Amino acid sequence: MLNPILSFSATRRMRTFRMMLILLIYVLLLLGIAVWLMAPFFAGRVTLGFMTRGVTCYTVLLILQFALIVLIAPAMSSGAIAGERDRRTLELLLVTQTGSFRIVLGKALESFAFLALLILCGLPVMCLCLITGGITFTQVLLGELYLMAIAFAAVSLGVFCSTIARSTVVAAVLSYLAVMAIGAVTVLPVLTGYPQRITDKVYDPQLYAAMTPRQAFGLIHPALFLNPGYGLTALLQGQTQGLTSMIEDRGWGRLLATWLLMKKLGCTCTALICAAVQTGVSFALLGIAALLVRPSERRRRANG
Repeated sequence: MLNPILSFSATRRMRTFRMMLILLIYVLLLLGIAVWLMAPFFAGRVTLGFMTRGVTCYTVLLILQFALIVLIAPAMSSGAIAGERDRRTLELLLVTQTGSFRIVLGKALESFAFLALLILCGLPVMCLCLITGGITFTQVLLGELYLMAIAFAAVSLGVFCSTIARSTVVAAVLSYLAVMAIGAVTVLPVLTGYPQRITDKVYDPQLYAAMTPRQAFGLIHPALFLNPGYGLTALLQGQTQGLTSMIEDRGWGRLLATWLLMKKLGCTCTALICAAVQTGVSFALLGIAALLVRPSERRRRANG
């Protein structure tokens, strides 16, 4: 049965002109960038160098959508519960037959549905990258699915912050601080360097050649799988191989160990693991938010 919170919110949002305008601007932005990057190909001056424009266009569009999701999602979802508190309507939701988890999940799905619609609207533009070769439709779909996973994770984080905050403004600030903290903390293993027991295996050609993907998975720091940017990098590398010469030839210190472990595990596999881990953490955050939303209101009514 459709979540009543999602059903009401989706119906209300989809009927607005603002919604259609945002979708139009979003698609036109992606289309403009795609046409600009692939202009030589459309002009008929087809050379071997121009055939790589499709790969470049795909990479730019995927990174752009990723950045927009990370920027937009916290602002959209931070008022999910805190906004109800500001309007003093949360008590009305809590006295209905709708459970706490369904309320929290419905609020998360409301924002996620909008972001998912944006991603789906951008799919035809992404498919323009296919005409030059180098990218397959399966890879485009995989990229779009990864964006969906990141959108759900970002929305869930925003709803969680909205549950523990007392106002929409505080929830928005907490959401953006949480996003920045996750991005900063999860890359600390790369910045601080790997222990010698790991580098001895990674930098030794014989030991590295004998390493299995399972062993590589055990050597990668778990915090990296919580970093959406790490998963995006792995996905793009697995699909385009565009960063190999940049990192391996230059040997960028601590990045090289992370890079070699990711390659041994498999770039696409690494991205899928990141998406799975972040989705699991998202549901855990929503579960905690569901436990917090009702007791906090009971205590507030008791104190009031």
